[in-house]
Parts: sequence; structure tokens; C-alpha cells
Amino acid sequence: MENNDENRSYLNTLQDDDIVGSSPDAKRLRRAIKRLSKVDGNILILGETGVGKEFLARQIYLNSNRRNRGFVEINCAAIDKTIEKRDIYGEDTEKDHAMMRTIGLLEKANRGILFLDNISEMNSDFQYELLQILRDKKFRRLGGKDNINLDIRIISTTDHDMNADIESGKFRKDLYFLLNTLSIQIPPLRERKQDIPEFFVFFLKKFCVESNKEVPAVSSEIFESILEYEWRGNIRELENTAYNLVMMSPEGELSPEFLPFKIKRHPLDFLEPRNLKGIVSEVETHLIRKSLQKYGGNQVKAARVLGIPEATLRFKMKKYSIPKD
Repeated sequence: MENNDENRSYLNTLQDDDIVGSSPDAKRLRRAIKRLSKVDGNILILGETGVGKEFLARQIYLNSNRRNRGFVEINCAAIDKTIEKRDIYGEDTEKDHAMMRTIGLLEKANRGILFLDNISEMNSDFQYELLQILRDKKFRRLGGKDNINLDIRIISTTDHDMNADIESGKFRKDLYFLLNTLSIQIPPLRERKQDIPEFFVFFLKKFCVESNKEVPAVSSEIFESILEYEWRGNIRELENTAYNLVMMSPEGELSPEFLPFKIKRHPLDFLEPRNLKGIVSEVETHLIRKSLQKYGGNQVKAARVLGIPEATLRFKMKKYSIPKD
């Protein structure tokens, strides 16, 4: 079931050929979509949470010869929890001398795309079953008597290197190589900072249009903040940040106070680039005065906390005209 964040997600709003960004990575992803759409092997998409793995999968699907068939998603973490076997395989049951049929996700994906999200969370039982299905290219509904031939292309995702899972036996090596016929890595947003302003403006315009607001100017403080932030939640986190700013800020402006994070700035950020000797003198004077004040003028303790000999402290006090008391 989709939540509100997913409903407003950029994954569902970009057009068929849209990839936001002008960085080399964005251009590489555009080229990859064209190439991967022309072939029919299974694809593994790697990348951190929130980088847009499902979006990339949908772009490949929309540009492929399977675009007129289904794009069916299975969240591997939900198998045997909220997704039951009958949901996957379908079911044939007889009731009152009539056959009742439930069409499962596999059958819905036939001749289309089966999107397996987060394969590292797939349980061992389904790993074995999926391996047999891919090898045999057929399956059977629960309670059914006839095999159903299956023609699907699988696009799967993971947010981490699977080698450790394979070595530990958590994930089947043979299945991994069937799913990883082709692969593509999506870099995290912090490694493609050139695209951050473009994503932000895209989301800003989108949410302003949805809420019937005029698109406000963006202050340099906001742009500096979003460029300095690390975006561990990647594009999804940036999208939510833009939404928060649009919804919470006063009409006609964006207020930095509604950024859902605070940038930890370097303590010397207040210094402007200028003569280095002058800056060093300013910092030394400030720290010596502060140390002497802290220890009531005791030069021994002040020198110790500053990590310099007493003679050096007295020399600098004379140099910067710092009184002894």
C-alpha cells in the first residue's frame, strides 16, 4: 500500500525521458536507460536508500518493448509478512462446484517487468522457489493443475554490496548471478552536488503548483545550506525538505528556519579570506586573552592549556600588547 510520501514522489511525476540533473552522473544514467532498454536481460540496480532505484527501473520499462505490459512490484522484505504466497502465485480453488481463480503477481507480470525491491531481504525459501521459476520459465498457481509459461524480465534493487550476503550463505549465489545479468550503480546525491539545486528547484516548482502558490525566490542561505548538507536520505530526503519548506514557509518566501536540519558549520566560518598573517594574529590574540581570563591571569596554566612554553606565551603577550592582569 502506498503512503502519502510515495504518492507525491517525483518517481510518479517525471515524464518518460526525464532525468533531473546536468552532472556527468546524470548524463551517464540517461545513456544507461537507452542502452538497457534495448536489451532484455535481468538488471540489478545498486544504490543507497532514496537515490531513485525504482524510478530508474520504471524509465527502463517505459523505454523498452515491454512497456505495454505490466510493471509489477514485489517488496522482498514483505514476503511471508504482508505479501503471501497466494498473492505471488495466484490460486485456483473450487467452491460450490465452480472454479474460483485469483491472479497472482507473477502472472500479472507475464511478458512485462517484475520489479524486486531490496532483494537482500528475500527469505531463503522464496530464493529457492524463484530460482526454479527462472530456470524452468514456468510456475503453477496454488491449487492449480497446469503449468503457466512465464516470460518476464526482472529488475531488482539492493542498497548494499551483496558479496558478504553470498559468502555468508544468506543469499544464493546462483540466484544472484541470474538477477545480475546487467547492473548499474546510482551514486548518492552527495557525490553529484551539481544536481542538487536542479532537484531542489524541480521539487519547489512541483509543490508550489500543487498548492496553488507562486514560486518564491530562493535565498543564497538556503542554497548554501542544501549544498553543504550530506543528504543521507538522498533524493527522497531532498524532496521532503522542499515539501516542508513550501508548506511551512510564509506565502511568497522560503524561510531557512523551516529547513528540517541544521548545517554544522566550521567554527572559523565567520572569518573572511584576507591576509593570513592578520588572521593568525587575530586568532592567537583571542585565545591568549580567553585563556588568561579563564585562569585569572595565571600564565603557567594559560600556557599549559594552549600547549606552548611560558616563554612563548610571554613573547606573544608582548607582541600583541596583551596586559599581564
